[in-house]
Parts: sequence; C-alpha cells; structure tokens
Amino acid sequence: MKLRLLLTAAAACTLSLAATAAEKGTILIMVNSLDNPYYASEAKGASSKAKELGYKTSVLSHGEDVKKQNELIDAAIGKKVQGIILDNADSTASVAAIKKAKQAGIPVVLINREIPVDDVALVQITHNNFQAGSEVANVFVESMGEQGKYAELTCNLADNNCVTRSRSFHQVIDQYPDMVSIARQDAKGTLLDGKRIMDSILQAHPDVKGVICGNGPVALGAIAALKAAGRNDVTVVGIDGSNDERDAVKAGTLKATVMLQAQAIAAQGVIDLDAYLQKGEKPAKQRVMFRGILVDKDNASKVQDFNFGS
Repeated sequence: MKLRLLLTAAAACTLSLAATAAEKGTILIMVNSLDNPYYASEAKGASSKAKELGYKTSVLSHGEDVKKQNELIDAAIGKKVQGIILDNADSTASVAAIKKAKQAGIPVVLINREIPVDDVALVQITHNNFQAGSEVANVFVESMGEQGKYAELTCNLADNNCVTRSRSFHQVIDQYPDMVSIARQDAKGTLLDGKRIMDSILQAHPDVKGVICGNGPVALGAIAALKAAGRNDVTVVGIDGSNDERDAVKAGTLKATVMLQAQAIAAQGVIDLDAYLQKGEKPAKQRVMFRGILVDKDNASKVQDFNFGS
C-alpha cells in the first residue's frame, strides 16, 4: 500500500512538472556550434537552468551563418516560443533579426557576443574580455622575464571580442620595451590555423620565446607545433578555459589561460528572461559583463566544462 502511494505521488509530481513546462512554454537556445566545447557549455548552462525553471527547450546552432540564424529565428517566431537565448552569428548583421523577434513579442537575451545597439535585446550578457586579456598578458610578461621575442596569434579579428582581447594584450605588453613583437597573425580561432601559423613562425623566427593567443584552440594549435618541433622553451598563454586547456596547464605546456564563464552567463540569461516573462521585470542594466577566471597550475583542477567549482 505504501509503495503504491509513493508511486502515485511520484507520478503526480512528474505530471505536475510536465504541466508546468507545458504551461511556461519553450525557450529557444541558439549558439554557434554544438561541436565546439565552449558553445556546447553555453547550451548546457542555458538548457539546464531553463528546465529547472519549468520550460521546455529547443537547442540549435547557426554555424556562424547569419542567413541560417535568421531562418531559425523566423521559425521560432512562427512557433511562438516564449523567448530566445542567443549567441549571435554576427554583431551587426544580427540586429534586424533580433528586432523582428522583439516586434513579434518574443524577447531575446544575448550571451557572449554583443550587438552595437541598446533596447533591442532584453539584455546583453558578455565576458569582460579586456580584463581577461590583461590578466593573462601580465602572466605572459612575468613568465618571459619582461623581455624576449614573442608572437601574437589572434582568434578571429572579425569578432569584436577577439579585437578587445588583442587590444588588452598590447596595453600590458607594450609597456615593456624589451618585449619584442616578431609576428601578429589571425589564426581564425582554430587549432589547425594556430598550428599552421606557428609552424611558419618557428621557421622564420627560431628564436621566438613566447606566444600569446586570442583563444584556447589557437593556443592548443601553437602548443602542437612547438611539441612537433621539440621546443619546450616557449611560453604559451591563451583565453577560454576548456578542459583541454586545463589539462595543458596541468601538464605545463600552457602557462596560463583565463576561463570564460560560459555556463554562468547562459544560466543568468535564462534567469533574466524568466523574470521578464513571469513578472515583467527587466534587468537593471542593458549590458552585463562576467569576469574571466585566471587559471594556472594552482587552480586548474577546479575547471570543468567552462565551470569553475570548489
């Protein structure tokens, strides 16, 4: 009898949760690529929080394709989703689609990548890329003893986040006259381009002593090139904080990185969206930035899927 009552109660609880989700509706979560650990972590953070708050979720990727993103937003409008969590495909080109959703009564929360206008998205939640770049640049300079030849591999200069990181690198490094830049190339944010460019730099500048990278995949590509060349005397730093970077920091091949709080910004976006949908409350600020977390050998073990735990 007790077992039957327990089963009945559990079933009722399950039905209640399902009813709540059906009542609250669906949130669309759209990121660049679900194959990329960073974007997958954004999707995970947003989806987990949305389900916790009683929503259904639809998780999609636009692949950095503005046309595909616009088509997916049009479909979401047609399906009358409750709201959209979006890491957009292009800062400027995405404005029109976000406006269209807003006009259809569907609020959009932007994460990671901003757009250049206010009062279109409900809120824009991003990383403090300038802080992240400055912190890792300070470690870089200190590790190199404030002198030596170095290369910069940027992550993707079509992305304002990468431009900001590069600017923050130089605000720190350029204060030291004995730090000599011998190359600056755009590695497009990929491991393969990072390795290819680093191979070329090693041939042209075998006396390079440091490499500062705009994101994690590029840093890992540079490390692969250095390993193939038998070079373990070159300081490498990056930004992102993936599990692979964590492991490289532990192994000593990556001096430091800055973990971007992918899951945290995505979860916050859902919290803000829920407050607006359920209570009509708008966030106090249009733009919110989360600090990056400097990761070195002392704390690398706390990093897991772009989440920093105890």
